[in-house]
Amino acid sequence: MLVLPTLYTDICFQISTSVKKTNLYISLFLSFTVLLACQNARNENDTQIESSSDITHSTSATLQNYSPIFQAILKNDQGMARGVSIGDTLSLIKETTLPSETQPDNGLGYTEYFDNTDLNFADILYVRGNDDLVAEISIDVYIEKQLTVDSLFAEFQQYFEQKYGKGTPENKSVIWKLPDGKNMLILQNVSTKKDPGLKIVFSNLKKVIS
Repeated sequence: MLVLPTLYTDICFQISTSVKKTNLYISLFLSFTVLLACQNARNENDTQIESSSDITHSTSATLQNYSPIFQAILKNDQGMARGVSIGDTLSLIKETTLPSETQPDNGLGYTEYFDNTDLNFADILYVRGNDDLVAEISIDVYIEKQLTVDSLFAEFQQYFEQKYGKGTPENKSVIWKLPDGKNMLILQNVSTKKDPGLKIVFSNLKKVIS
């Protein structure tokens, strides 16, 4: 008389256990799926951040598109040249090259050598203005080969046009009015038959080519 109820109870227990196990498997599967989706989303987000960082880096590293001598002259993309702008405090300038042998009375002078000779170098002059502020930045570039000077001139013109817009050609120069409305940039080919070279000057808009 007790066999059937016991058998029925066992069957019910087995069904209940089976259902619980099935629900547990489903719950575990769903949890795993959600965790996997979250991990994938996190990985995609990290990848986007890394890609964005790479894009920003490649965009800001403009000088890498130019020749080693060009990079040695400008040093970086910050400021007007070599990380310095007109209006900066002169005494706070941190140059990476040695001071010039002869220092000017009205500012600071530095010399950037491109090789082990005395034939290829740039003289950098930061002119002192009022309140120990930079009033002008002048860079004289001397290269022993005219072809190199011509190539550098083309590089600087391209770079400055990307940075400041189209310049105005005048004689052997190109002149830009800077966005601040107060200053200008002059890129000038000062080559002679004996001494190839070019000059870069950031100065007040009222200044004319000497």
